[in-house]
Amino acid sequence: MTFTSVRRRLFGILGSKPLTVVVLLALAGATFLEWYWPWGLLFLYWVIESLRTREAFLIERVTRIRNPILYWAITGMWGGFGLWTLFADLAWRFA
Repeated sequence: MTFTSVRRRLFGILGSKPLTVVVLLALAGATFLEWYWPWGLLFLYWVIESLRTREAFLIERVTRIRNPILYWAITGMWGGFGLWTLFADLAWRFA
């Protein structure tokens, strides 16, 4: 079995978003192991993407131009949750 055939098979099984599936499985595994810091990293990634695209998605799309208060509230909460989750999960490990 070649790399190309494995890749084609994975794309067939996972659809066109294999990285999303891998991250989803990693988050499920991390939660099972009671590691919550990967969730904090995901929240911080969402903050970076929100700042880059100037829009956030919670239940519906919120743009910085049309809904600045909601945009900054969502982005700020994601940042707060991300930092809080990282700190809460990692601080006791390094103490």
